Amino acid sequence: MSIISAVREYIASCPLLGLSDVKKIHINWTDDKADSHGIIPDGDIITKKFLNGGGKHQYSFSLFVRKFSAVDFENLRNAEFIEELQRWCSEESLAKRLPLLPEGLVPLRLEALNGMAFEPDKSGKTGLFSIQFNLYYNEYRR
Repeated sequence: MSIISAVREYIASCPLLGLSDVKKIHINWTDDKADSHGIIPDGDIITKKFLNGGGKHQYSFSLFVRKFSAVDFENLRNAEFIEELQRWCSEESLAKRLPLLPEGLVPLRLEALNGMAFEPDKSGKTGLFSIQFNLYYNEYRR
């Protein structure tokens, strides 16, 4: 079990994505079809060290989602999707429904930040949208 695997399982459980299979979320890539999903890890930093060698961590990643975006109506729906996903993340974090991390790691909160249109594809029919996340957790060593 790894942090990225836990994050992938957690994001796949989001009802807004409508996924029935966690394998439909790729790691480090998306394909060019609408409703393709990918998680791109961005780093894991220690924000505070504990005396026992563990510490407080910030694990950052982005979720990329390809959506239809050829007309304003679709782009409005895509912007609303980003808002809803950020709201879902906030509500889940407040309720302490967080990713199930590997042993010794305790999730504290998850933030969804900076949702945006990332880039249109060459055909102009779809666009890639990005939502950045920070997962805060404590690491405890024995």
